[in-house]
Order: sequence, then structure tokens, then C-alpha cells
Amino acid sequence: MMEPITVEDYKLVSNEFFQKYDYAAERMGPGNHRAEDVLKVMEALSAAVIKDRVKDKVGPFGFNKGAKKNG
Repeated sequence: MMEPITVEDYKLVSNEFFQKYDYAAERMGPGNHRAEDVLKVMEALSAAVIKDRVKDKVGPFGFNKGAKKNG
């Protein structure tokens, strides 16, 4: 079973989290955005990043149809 999450754990990840949160809220434009809406935007951005990373990844299976080696 996992250990309980501590305040120290929050401190380790909070800078990165709030940088992303603030970026998403800023990109949503002026206005008073609900936290729920900002988190939904962050989730959509994360999915877009993952999709973009997978698009360029070469799988560990199949044949490499690149240039043939001599010899």
C-alpha cells in the first residue's frame, strides 16, 4: 500500500503544477475562471502533448525499411 501524501510531497511538485496551472489559466483569456475549468484545459493539453509525443515515436516492432547494409 502507498504511503500517505505529505505536505513535503506537495512542496516537491507544487512549482511545476502551478506553472502549468497559471499558464493554462492565462491562455484561457481574461476573466474569472473556475479551478475545474482550468484543470479540464490542463487535462486536454496533457492529452495533446502525449498524442504529439507518440506520433513521432518509432515502435519496438516491425521491420526497419531504411537503407540496406552492405555485407
